[in-house]
Amino acid sequence: MTDRPLWTCPRCGKRFVNRNTFHSCGRHTIEQYLEGKGPRARQLWESLVTLVERCGPFDFVANKSRIGFMVRVRFAGITNLSERGMTLGFWLKERIESPRFSKVEQYTPRDWGYHLRITSPQDLDDEVAGWLCRAYQVGCQQAD
Repeated sequence: MTDRPLWTCPRCGKRFVNRNTFHSCGRHTIEQYLEGKGPRARQLWESLVTLVERCGPFDFVANKSRIGFMVRVRFAGITNLSERGMTLGFWLKERIESPRFSKVEQYTPRDWGYHLRITSPQDLDDEVAGWLCRAYQVGCQQAD
């Protein structure tokens, strides 16, 4: 599966594993998403990017209301970035427990989505780094 080329939407340029995947077609940039965000929000964003970079090379997927991190597929992303914090979400192929999660969703018997609120750069610690690097492997479609 990981050697099959990704399909690129001819209208917006977003890449997907499956041809004609339903999506919100639009051309957005990180700069547009960050426009009007204050210094604290930008510091949180930059701290998160630095943490994700420890996992390996990736691409950004910018939308109007969120930014995703992608290898072959999107494995993590943020929403609600403000001076008060941001919501970080990621995808794993396993169920894990932590009081830090504000929401846990089971998509399929082997696919789990995790959400947690990040309010300071200190929240982006080694535990979060470990989760993101495991999610990165899911994004490479190499984790089972």
